[in-house]
Amino acid sequence: MRIALFVALLTVTVLAADDRKDEKTDDGRKAFQGTWTIVETKKEGKKGEEPVSAPTVVFDGDKYRIKAGDKVVEEGTFKVDASKTPKQIEVAATAGADKGIRWHGVYELKDDSLRAVVGPTDKDRPAKLDAPGPGTRTFTLKRAKPGKP
Repeated sequence: MRIALFVALLTVTVLAADDRKDEKTDDGRKAFQGTWTIVETKKEGKKGEEPVSAPTVVFDGDKYRIKAGDKVVEEGTFKVDASKTPKQIEVAATAGADKGIRWHGVYELKDDSLRAVVGPTDKDRPAKLDAPGPGTRTFTLKRAKPGKP
């Protein structure tokens, strides 16, 4: 009887821990939801900013779309872990020029500003926003005001 009670308690504890992990992921992802405007992008190893030809990013659930006007130029999925320090993000393009490419990185979200540094998943995850390594990309996004793209 004691063993059955112990196993039942252990099962409930493990299931509760799994639920909390999903809640942390969902809570981190909730902060991304909506429409954002890319205000800056840099690729390490290049001087200056990269031109932004598709300035709008829409996060919806675990999916994202990058748009130039009404045209979707890339779409994919993303996961975040807001419980880590720094917070972590993973992105996988499912359509567009970068289809099949996966990135991982770190991000910081303050008010209506999102900064992220991502790099290819075959390399180490970028560890800092302020000191990205070679081959990484840095993005700064601002949440779009209601009524604007």
